[in-house]
Amino acid sequence: MPARAASLPPKTVLGPDAPPQSAAAAAGPGASAPSDGHPLPRGIKTDRGYLVGTDGDGTDDWSVPESVRQHPYFVEVEPSGSMVRALRDLDRKLVAAKQHHLISHKSTYTLFGEAVEPGEVGLFSYAGRPVIATKPGRYYNFSPTHEWCGKRSVTAIVDFMGLTYGQVGQGECMVIQSPTNQIFCVRNGGFAAFGAEGRFHIIEVVDTLDLGASCAVIESSTKQIIGWKKEVRARVGGENSVAVNATVATFFNVPVSSVLILQQGERLIELPAGQHVITNPKTTFRGFFSLAERQTTFATKPAYTLEGVPVVLHVNLRYRLAEALLLAPHYNDAFAALVNPAQSAVNAVVSRLSYQQFMRAKKAVASDVPDHDVVPWLDTFKQECMRELAQQAAQYGIVVESFEVLDRQLDGSLGRDLEKAAELVLQNQMRATQIDLENHIKIETERGKLRVVEVETSQRKALADAEFYTRSKAADAKYYEQVQVAKAQTESSAMTAAQDA
Repeated sequence: MPARAASLPPKTVLGPDAPPQSAAAAAGPGASAPSDGHPLPRGIKTDRGYLVGTDGDGTDDWSVPESVRQHPYFVEVEPSGSMVRALRDLDRKLVAAKQHHLISHKSTYTLFGEAVEPGEVGLFSYAGRPVIATKPGRYYNFSPTHEWCGKRSVTAIVDFMGLTYGQVGQGECMVIQSPTNQIFCVRNGGFAAFGAEGRFHIIEVVDTLDLGASCAVIESSTKQIIGWKKEVRARVGGENSVAVNATVATFFNVPVSSVLILQQGERLIELPAGQHVITNPKTTFRGFFSLAERQTTFATKPAYTLEGVPVVLHVNLRYRLAEALLLAPHYNDAFAALVNPAQSAVNAVVSRLSYQQFMRAKKAVASDVPDHDVVPWLDTFKQECMRELAQQAAQYGIVVESFEVLDRQLDGSLGRDLEKAAELVLQNQMRATQIDLENHIKIETERGKLRVVEVETSQRKALADAEFYTRSKAADAKYYEQVQVAKAQTESSAMTAAQDA
């Protein structure tokens, strides 16, 4: 559990019998205090107890129980061990207990007979008991008391005439039922056993790395996978009772962003991300809980304004789960714990809003135009709803990141009538605005035309003035020319007369 590994142990429990203690004590004797010298915080105190570490709770028991190890004819195979060596050890135990030997004393041959290859064992039946051949080679069966029953891989799952053995690799786990009906698991190892009085039974081999798509657990609010759960069932009951398929083991795969909650009596146990198994019948599955941030969009139930007008808000809620143990006793999903508080917060805010304020706010919900009546209401909504919702969510270990309004609409017959009336008023306002705009355009057009006429008149006047000035100058020049010609002619006549005299 990455987000909490620094302050809480990987496995935690919540219950009335959990004593208050520090996180260092909860983590076990090997834990130490932080380097800064401050003590680690105490377990989280709730109305159901303290959140502390726990061991020996019947979860994640991948080892063979001590009572099974004490069985006279049980040999455990370590991860690096050999199944053939385990079968030989089992044979020595049987011989020491004056039972019939398990390993065949038959000789091997190179021609004819039943062939046993390396990595295989041959199976013989002798007087209702198993006899196995472990050496590679060919075996003759001339004995009328022995019957050849085939051969099997040395690492296969074998249940033959009281002899049970099996070996699994990394990522695999065997679910086994002992002669005393005790269920236990063997992972990355194996065993060989003989049931002289009751037999061992390998119920199922489980791939712990991939439990399968059918085992996926879907979060109801987001429809996302939050974990995988696989139940191993065995048929219980006999001749004198009705046989039923009972769950004997449950495997879990928890992704990194989730935790697993189990219930044991009144206690709740939290397991981190990884692979887990429970075989204890007193421990039951409570649920998977996601610690990732979630974002959900939903419509609230109708809230009523001051005038009693029903309003439905479409909101976007962003949240994350911080303490699954606080939520698990009450809800199976973080969103389910927020629905009622969110509705209460919306009712409290909308009940103080008038219909007129709501309509003005509705028009500006997706607009960039500032409105002094709208912005304060939206701010008030965010602040009050967030404050109230955060307080109630904290009781369940939920952190609310944001609570935004996406859209709002009127609900019910009264709401629809008011909506229609508001739309009609809005249409009339739009029509009046359009008429005003058209009149303004016409006036401005006429003003433009008048201005054009004034400019043209000014141009014609300027042209007439220019022409008048030009004609005046031309007349003055002609008059001056005529005067000068007349003056020249007079002078010329005078000079002529003077000469004649």
